[in-house]
Amino acid sequence: MKILVLGSINIDYNYYVGHITTPKETQGASHMEVFPGGKGLNQAVTLARAGLEVQLAGQIGSDGQEMLDKLKEQLCIDISPVRVVEGRTGHAIIQVDEIGQNAIMIYGGANRTIDKAYIDDVLAQYGEGDVLVLQNEISCLQYAIDAAYEKKMFIVLNPSPCTRELLRSDLTKISMFCLNEIEGRSMTSYVQPGDILIRLAEMYPNSQFLFTLGSQGAFYKNGTRQMYQASLKVPVVDSTAAGDVFEGYFLAAYLYGKDPEVALKYATYASALSVTKRGAAYFSAPTMDKVEEYLMDPKHRPDFNPAPPVLENA
Repeated sequence: MKILVLGSINIDYNYYVGHITTPKETQGASHMEVFPGGKGLNQAVTLARAGLEVQLAGQIGSDGQEMLDKLKEQLCIDISPVRVVEGRTGHAIIQVDEIGQNAIMIYGGANRTIDKAYIDDVLAQYGEGDVLVLQNEISCLQYAIDAAYEKKMFIVLNPSPCTRELLRSDLTKISMFCLNEIEGRSMTSYVQPGDILIRLAEMYPNSQFLFTLGSQGAFYKNGTRQMYQASLKVPVVDSTAAGDVFEGYFLAAYLYGKDPEVALKYATYASALSVTKRGAAYFSAPTMDKVEEYLMDPKHRPDFNPAPPVLENA
């Protein structure tokens, strides 16, 4: 089994503010930092830190060459498929407030110039049983899904950002959705988590679902099997990429053959560690040994939220 992450590679500009800026308001940032980011890179980094061999494919502009060189030096990821094209590298403008919550605006840049020929080249070395991890921050997403499905790959999709174009796409070929409550609402038009899960299962009966609810924990659903994992109460410094770390560690544990209930625990503890550090996964995603050490420490138990939230109609 080989693992390919085909996704976004961004330059993240993090601005630390007192609160998330509201409409018509101007406020100053206490300081600003620049990090490598993008959901594709975040998830590839997390999978690699969890101990898996991963290949990352995507595009950057010439302004991202220095970042790419650093990634080659410092990451245990095969980034040979990454292509440098004309134009700007995708980037994100991220506000991080005093309690670690964020608001993010993304410019697609080179991520949005990925074409069918590039996808064909990248997928040429993959086949049945291999894993493709996708997000909606690149162009030609439907083509990538269709091509991977024809090869009988296991396709994982984070439907973020949940755009109108995505909602018009054929997502019945997805093996596993990894999404949060906001994306679930957009995809189903339902508000309550229980209704969202029911509707998702109706829309995509052959898919599995990793459904995160922030401080209320996370659910995994596959057919009639459904399970819950409470979140951990930790001091939040920066929640950027916490969802990507959660997805990456759940998927890593799942691909190692662990039961989804155990995979949920790994994901929860890894994402809890990640929010205690600044920056995206390049800086915040923990290694597997750190996660297991943290998981085994009796001081770290999700006892502040032991019961799942009420899922009406679920």
